[in-house]
Amino acid sequence: MFNVTFEPGCRNSWHSHKGGQILIATAGIGYYQEKGEPARRLFPGDIVEIAPDVEHWHGAAPDSWFAHVAVECNPQTNAALWLDPVSDEQYREATTESRHAEANKILTAREQAIVAVASYTGKGDLEHLKQALAEALEAGMTVNEVNEVLIHAYAYCGFPRSLRAIQTFMQVVDERKAKGIDDPVGQEATVIENDRSRYERGRDVLAEISGISVDAPKAGYAVFAPTVERFLKEHLFADLFERDLLTYRERELATVSVLAGVGSAEPMAYGHISICLHLGITAEQLSALLNIVETNLGKMYSEPLRGVLNDFDKPRA
Repeated sequence: MFNVTFEPGCRNSWHSHKGGQILIATAGIGYYQEKGEPARRLFPGDIVEIAPDVEHWHGAAPDSWFAHVAVECNPQTNAALWLDPVSDEQYREATTESRHAEANKILTAREQAIVAVASYTGKGDLEHLKQALAEALEAGMTVNEVNEVLIHAYAYCGFPRSLRAIQTFMQVVDERKAKGIDDPVGQEATVIENDRSRYERGRDVLAEISGISVDAPKAGYAVFAPTVERFLKEHLFADLFERDLLTYRERELATVSVLAGVGSAEPMAYGHISICLHLGITAEQLSALLNIVETNLGKMYSEPLRGVLNDFDKPRA
């Protein structure tokens, strides 16, 4: 049994084991790839079972340290056969191509960027958020549109993570300016001119996106804590959802992504996945969203919401 640590970008060579091997990821982000197969991104807690004589390599992500425990199976007869080094081109291809890349094309580049930014924000992973923010700008989003995703996120992951994400975005924009990249700021949100109360407007927005009548009887937290219900209608669904820098569809993709990053929010995710489906977002598109979460954050964050999504495919009694 060996405890191995790789610095960012470090990997071992192609090799195999006569008796097989088990890898247990313990820290950071890494990759494992078998010959002829897409690379698998590894997070702490992930386990890889490697059959005898399978050619493979493993190592760190380009931007993260990585550690794993390596267990040699059948030690009496096991031996490692070391082969060619993993070339820079092989490593680059393995660590930039997601095994879900083709399936994820069901989401636009803009939507994929929103999912990445929102999920990293929900988790509070500022290190990897920086790259996601830059990629959102490269996907054609304006500064104000990216900011809107981060503003929207505070309703689901709180001010601290939203504000830290905004501060990180400020750094990204400044660094790009220093390189001569002038990202378009974009339009401001349209001012709402409406005589109705914010509660009425928010109530109607929620009814529109959920398909649930405004006359439906209140239940749950709306009865137990009516102040929260009022805040949700007035602030979340009026003040935020009425801002036209993002569509309802984009806001719901962002919401589910933030909830995945936060974790332990399956009841809220159920409601928002239901809204997504009502808005015409397909189960395949939601699965692609969770593919991105899995690639970026790990299965610990994607699988609970896959369970929620799968519940919608089950026949209702």
